[in-house]
Amino acid sequence: MTQVNAKDFIEELRFDIREKDMIKAKLVLSKIESVDDSIRKLALFEINRADDQFAIPLIVSLIAEYRNLARTYPQLREILYAKALYHPQMLLSMLTRESRRENRVVLVEVAGEMRLEGAASQLMGILNEDGDEVVIKAVVMALGMIGETAATTAISEYLYSGSLELTIAAIYALGQLASPTAFQRLAEKLGADPDLDIMILDVFATDQSPAAIDRLNEVLSSHYAHLRNVAKQRLREMGGKAVPSLIGNLLHDDPDLLIHTLNVLGEIGDESAIVPIRKLLHNEPKNANVRFAAYEALGMLPVEKGAFALAQGLADPVQNVRAAAAAAIDRNYNTMLAAGLKNMVRSGGIETRQVTEAVLNGGCDAIFLDLLEEKSFQACALDFLSTTVHPDVRSRFVDLMRKNGHDALVARIGDTNGNTPSAALTVFAVDDSKMILNIYRGALHSLGCAPRLFEFPAEAVKAVTVDKPDVIFTDLNMPEINGIELIREVRRHYDKTDLPIIMVTTQNETQDNDAATEAGVNKILHKPFTAENLGNALNALGIIPPKTEKKDDRKAVG
Repeated sequence: MTQVNAKDFIEELRFDIREKDMIKAKLVLSKIESVDDSIRKLALFEINRADDQFAIPLIVSLIAEYRNLARTYPQLREILYAKALYHPQMLLSMLTRESRRENRVVLVEVAGEMRLEGAASQLMGILNEDGDEVVIKAVVMALGMIGETAATTAISEYLYSGSLELTIAAIYALGQLASPTAFQRLAEKLGADPDLDIMILDVFATDQSPAAIDRLNEVLSSHYAHLRNVAKQRLREMGGKAVPSLIGNLLHDDPDLLIHTLNVLGEIGDESAIVPIRKLLHNEPKNANVRFAAYEALGMLPVEKGAFALAQGLADPVQNVRAAAAAAIDRNYNTMLAAGLKNMVRSGGIETRQVTEAVLNGGCDAIFLDLLEEKSFQACALDFLSTTVHPDVRSRFVDLMRKNGHDALVARIGDTNGNTPSAALTVFAVDDSKMILNIYRGALHSLGCAPRLFEFPAEAVKAVTVDKPDVIFTDLNMPEINGIELIREVRRHYDKTDLPIIMVTTQNETQDNDAATEAGVNKILHKPFTAENLGNALNALGIIPPKTEKKDDRKAVG
C-alpha cells in the first residue's frame, strides 16, 4: 500500500473543501483508510467545518463508500444528522435525484433514522419506481422507523416477496408501525415458516401493547403446535401484562384454548387469575383435561382464602384430575381443608381409596402426614404402599414417615421387594407437567413397565441415543422441543419398527395429527389417560404389558 503523507492529505482536503471541489475532495478521501487514526479524526473535523451544502453530499458519499469507516467512527453519521437537521429539504431533494445505489441507500437510512418529516411520501415513491432489492429493503425499514402507517399495505406486500431479506425487513417494519392493521397483516403471515413465525411472535412480545398482546393471545388457538408453544412461552415471559387478555379466554368453551390458557396463567402466578379459574371450575367443565389444567394452575397460585373450593376436585370421577386437585390442596393446606379431607376419608369406602391414591400420586406430603392419624386413610395408604405404588413413591413416603416418627407404621409395610415385578419393558415418558409424569409413573408401574420420566424433551432425546427404550410416550405441547419435533429427532436414530412412539395429547387437531404421522409417530392417544388406555395402546402395537398379561392371560391387555 502506498504510504500517504499525513500533512499533504489534510492540506489537500482543506484546499478542496475551501474551493468546493467535490471531485478532488472525494479523490483525497479515497486514501482515508491508509492514514492513521489521528489523521482520520482530523479529516472528520475538517469535514464538520465545511459548508453544509458541500459537506452533506460528501459525507453521504463517504459513508456509502466506506461502511467500515462509518461503523468505526459513528461521529461521521452524527455530523450528517446535525447538518441535515438544518437542511432537511436538501436531503429530501437528494433522495429524489440520487441514482447511485450505495448513496441512495445511505440517504434512505438517514431519512428513517432521523424520522425526517416529509420523507415518507418520497420513500413510497421509491418503492414504486426502484426495483433494486437493496434499496427496497432500506426503504421498507425506513418507513417502519418513521412510523408511516399509510405504508402498511405497501410494506405488507413484501411479506410475500419471495426474498427472505425483504420478508424479514417487512416483519420488523410492520412491528415498528405497531398499528392494529400492521399486527393483523403479521398475524396473517403466521404458519408459513417456523423461523419467520418466531420473529413475528417476538415482534408482538417486544411491543407489549394491548393490540400486540391480543394477537399473541390469539395464537393460543392456532392449529400449529410450534406456534402455540412459542406464544405460551412469550406470554409467560410477559407476566402480569398478559393476564387480563388470558383471563378473557376463560369465558370461551374451546377446551384446547382453555387448557393452554390455564397452563400459562399458572406459570405466570398472578393471583388475579384465581377467582376466574375458580369460577370456571364452579361451572363444572365437561372436559377432564380442562379440569386437570385448572387444578394444576391453582396449585401454582397463592390460593389461601377460598382454598376449600379445591376439595371438590378430590371427588372428580377422573383419577388424573383428583391427583391435580390433591397437589393443589397440598400447596395451600390449611385447617379448613384438613377438616374437610378428614371427613371425606373416615367412611373407609371408595372415596377413601380415591383420596389416598390421589395423595400418593400427587406427592402430597402435608396431606399425607395430616391424614395418617385417620385409621381408614392409614390402612388404605399402607395397603397401597405395600402392594401397588411405584418403588420411588414407596421410598418417598417411607422416608417421610420415618422422619416424622412413624417407624411402627413403616414396619407394617414390611419387605415389599416381592411385590415389585421385574419389568420387561423400559418406557420413556416425556411431558412438561410434573403431575402428568407422576401419573405416568404409577400407571406404567401397574402394567409391569419400568418408566423413565423426562420433564425436558431435550434430555429424552439425548437419553434415547445412549439407552434405547422399548417405547416412548410423549406429550405434544412442550416448550423448546414439542412432541412432533421430538419424534423427528428420535426418527433420525430409529425407525417406527425399532422404537415405537405414542403421542399422548389433549389436542385433536388435524394439522398436529398429520404432522405427527409424517414425523413418524406410531399411535396417538388423548388425555386423560389411565393404565388401561396405556396398556391397550401397547397391546395394539404388539407390545404386551407384562404385569397385565400375567394377571389374567385370558383377558385382553389393558
